[in-house]
Amino acid sequence: MIIVNKKNFVLDMISSLQLQTIIEVLIALAGFLVMVHGIHTEQIIIFFGGSLAFIFGGYLYQSKITQARIWQSGLTGQRKVEEVLSELDDRFTLINNVSLPFKKCDIDHILIGPYGIFLIETKNYKGEISCVGDRWEYQKVGRNGGIYKGYINNPSRQLKRNIWELKNYLDKKSKKIFGIDSFPYWIQGVVVFTNEEANLRTKDETVLVVVIDKLLDYIRNFKNEQLSDHETQKIVKLLRDL
Repeated sequence: MIIVNKKNFVLDMISSLQLQTIIEVLIALAGFLVMVHGIHTEQIIIFFGGSLAFIFGGYLYQSKITQARIWQSGLTGQRKVEEVLSELDDRFTLINNVSLPFKKCDIDHILIGPYGIFLIETKNYKGEISCVGDRWEYQKVGRNGGIYKGYINNPSRQLKRNIWELKNYLDKKSKKIFGIDSFPYWIQGVVVFTNEEANLRTKDETVLVVVIDKLLDYIRNFKNEQLSDHETQKIVKLLRDL
């Protein structure tokens, strides 16, 4: 399989959060030193000013660490998808981290090959995940054994929105590339859960939802339409140039 890596917005976010945590540690450290100075000089105002900086810096640090862990989990999931799909031959091209012009639309993966076009949304959640129609619920066991509901974006709505935006973009380019007014090929959406500790239950889901172990078989058995090498290369070039 050929892999094309666009600018990785997940990796960029992790790097940004790491830089912010360094700044916040420095704020907390400066606040601590001011506190100590206030104690030694018996200046209450300086002591309280340092205390506020110390507490504020520590709070921001914890918040950014939590966000970084969430983004790191997402990056891990994306890499698992790439690893699994690497067994496909070079008739397939995987384009990672696709952003559409002037749209708030970040697509994890687009796979183009002889069996069609697949838009893949990756989730690396663990715990109990249930979906009925377009309604998603998520709960997991905390570090102290307590059960609580975690935050989860709606994967099916996110996937459908990304497909809609991609289709609109390809429609605008279709006249020049294919000589017709609308993009002629089906875009198959897939939500993939990559964490082995995820217990997934779905009913009447509105999009295809699979666990990572089933993704490769699904791609290989998908026979909705056949794309020629020439058609595949046209689509790959169009998406690579985004």
